[in-house]
Amino acid sequence: MGLTKQYLRYVASAVFGVIGSQKANIAYVTLRGGEKGRYVAVAACEQVFIWDVRKGEKVLILQGQKHEVTFLCASPDGIHLAVGYEDGAVRIFSLLNGESNVSFNGHKTAVSAMHYDSLGARLVTGSRDTDVIVWDIINECGLYRLRGHKDVITEALFLKDKNILVTSSKDSFVKWWDLDTQHCFKTMVGHRSEVWGMVLLNQENRLLTGSADSELRAWDIDYLQEEKAEGETKVKKEKTLLDDDDDDEDNKEELDESPEERILSCKKAGSILREARDRVVSLTADAKARVIACHGNDSVLEIFTVLSEEEVQKKMTKKTKKAKKKAAKYGHKLPVLCLDISHDNTLIATGSADRNVKIWGLDFGDCHRSMFAHDDSVMFLQFLPKTHLFFTAGKDKKIKQWDADKFQLVQTLEGHHREVWCLTISPNGDHIVSASHDKSLRLWERTREPIILEEEREMAREAEFEEDMAKGDAPVVRHYLLKQ
Repeated sequence: MGLTKQYLRYVASAVFGVIGSQKANIAYVTLRGGEKGRYVAVAACEQVFIWDVRKGEKVLILQGQKHEVTFLCASPDGIHLAVGYEDGAVRIFSLLNGESNVSFNGHKTAVSAMHYDSLGARLVTGSRDTDVIVWDIINECGLYRLRGHKDVITEALFLKDKNILVTSSKDSFVKWWDLDTQHCFKTMVGHRSEVWGMVLLNQENRLLTGSADSELRAWDIDYLQEEKAEGETKVKKEKTLLDDDDDDEDNKEELDESPEERILSCKKAGSILREARDRVVSLTADAKARVIACHGNDSVLEIFTVLSEEEVQKKMTKKTKKAKKKAAKYGHKLPVLCLDISHDNTLIATGSADRNVKIWGLDFGDCHRSMFAHDDSVMFLQFLPKTHLFFTAGKDKKIKQWDADKFQLVQTLEGHHREVWCLTISPNGDHIVSASHDKSLRLWERTREPIILEEEREMAREAEFEEDMAKGDAPVVRHYLLKQ
């Protein structure tokens, strides 16, 4: 008899090079009474790694079998971790010793959603097989299977104070389940596409859902049983043959499987537009439901703050006051090209392509005066520091000084040969520099010589008369009203 050839067996030894798998979520956990927010559990193929976020080190490995991890959920106390697998199995690990003593098998395909109740005594799981199962952690058994969704379960949440479960699915529906009778008493159909996530806010009086579009929808929850408990007798209307079918059209946002036994009602309160345009990948809130985090398939993480009713009222009051202070300035016939505000924030002067300058009051937003300023567009305007005097520059090659209190022209500075585009005034107001299309910069200095406005006007009239005579035009008799 010949010798039997021996072969050596190879077995799996270690998994390395993996920080975390993309198929599953992540979950914060607590290790041996450690601080919260320091340790995070991530899926690593068929295993689960516990990482110390502060040190960047792997501190614990939860050994799996041959199927890949698809979902993680930490217990409320943070010392147990529920792990869902590709084959539908669920295992409960103790983070004190890293061992699993409890396992559940009820799903046919991958676990896609899990959540503990507030006490950590029950666990709800959703799967790609469209079933929802509620498990008893203490007795290590299944309680009931809930069927009704037509596609993958994406989220399942317990209500804290009521024996109610709410689930979402890729079939675009959100369903409410009465766990006392194990039946669905409400189906919300207000989404146009898959519902990928949801959170409960405002002491479970509001539901926020995220779908495949860029809109987060908010729903107000009204618990009808509470009104019954106060001693009010409610007579619920049932549909009769005399009822009009228009009622069905008014309630397209929700479908009630048993209207005579309604427990709560949901009405859309509004929506939040996300910056991202793709679907919601993850939607979660902090322990106090004051901060919401949401992200999609891109690199954008959006953080929202949930305000209380008092904070909302304060913000609305401030917005109303700001809206009253803002006043739109209408009056120019052509686009406004320049503006400036006086040093004391009482006046704003605007220059326009319609060749006019308008002076506005910032207290009531009214127009104090409109003045014809230049023979072409007003290109620049600036107040003299600590005064209500301002200069304008125009396409008519001129620079003019104005008094915004008396609404009159003070003087005209001529020298540029082409359009004047801009100017600037020194902090003490003694110097002005102007820039023109003639490619020159001109410096203007303030002197100690006073200006007599009547003489300036008379000189302007004489210059205009002489110009008309030089052109050979017939003299034009002009009548001027002079102030005494």
